[in-house]
Amino acid sequence: MTNDRKVKSPGMISQVLKRTEFTLGVIIVALFMLAATFTKNFTSTYNLTNLTKQGAIVGVMAVAQTIVIITGGIDISGGAVAGLGCMVMALLQTRTGTPFVLTILACLAVTVLCGFINGVIIFDLNVPAMIATLGTQTVIRGIVKLLCGGLNVTYTDSRILNIGTGKLFGTVPYLALIWLLVAVIIFIILRYTVFGRNLYVIGSGIEVAKLSGIKVRKMFYMVYSFAGLLYGVAAIMLAARVGMAQPGTGEGYDMNAIAAAVIGGASLAGGRGAVTGTLFGTVLMVLITNAGTAFKIDPYILDVTTGVLIIFAVAMDMIKTRRKA
Repeated sequence: MTNDRKVKSPGMISQVLKRTEFTLGVIIVALFMLAATFTKNFTSTYNLTNLTKQGAIVGVMAVAQTIVIITGGIDISGGAVAGLGCMVMALLQTRTGTPFVLTILACLAVTVLCGFINGVIIFDLNVPAMIATLGTQTVIRGIVKLLCGGLNVTYTDSRILNIGTGKLFGTVPYLALIWLLVAVIIFIILRYTVFGRNLYVIGSGIEVAKLSGIKVRKMFYMVYSFAGLLYGVAAIMLAARVGMAQPGTGEGYDMNAIAAAVIGGASLAGGRGAVTGTLFGTVLMVLITNAGTAFKIDPYILDVTTGVLIIFAVAMDMIKTRRKA
């Protein structure tokens, strides 16, 4: 028994060391310690709270991107969908006096519908996911500007604003709690449900999924609708953090979310991805921006650094995919 454990142990350690989460964790700890040691106020309560708030919205959208990428798809309309949900809430609240709960439900209904439409276009019209979601992104951006006339709409209900400023026990921001709750729920779904397992099968090949008895059309509808639901959650968080809906609300969030998922180990070839990796990828991206600001690094250089990191992550993923093939 003792000898068996000794033989298996090195293999288990080797597997842990090869995991994306381990590598990202080491980088995150090193960067955090570096910033904490050589900059002022990096570990202040204000900055750490701000750090979690910065990561929360991108984190929720990155989780949505993860479930889409696992199926071999991609969704670059997420930021626009979240922006539309945010604007719908603001307009209902300020122009019609719709009750708070109904504005929340309306936001989620609109974003789920957008996700469902993406699924229909991608599966039934056989349009590549990137082109389909690029098209819907453009359409949705136009709709948002038509709805608001190109003007900002400010929220007046203190309840939505409290979500952005409130903290549990005066310590943990509500936005961070929402992010963690979403991550835990999706982790459980991916790991322990038939729906989650089916996502990986579809990502490995649609024909394989069909032969396995999976209703692929239904799964596509569900995946993109579910992603839309999470974009709706992100929209509520955006409204709470910013306090207003703008014509460009959500711009850039979709690409940051995709980047976080890919850096966290989700394969653009499909069939691989995990919420834990995405969580670490999101933290790393936010930490790079926050620490870079603390070190007074030019923000354009930080953009370049993030871009190089994304290219490197995708390149390594492609190399792994070729080796397995």
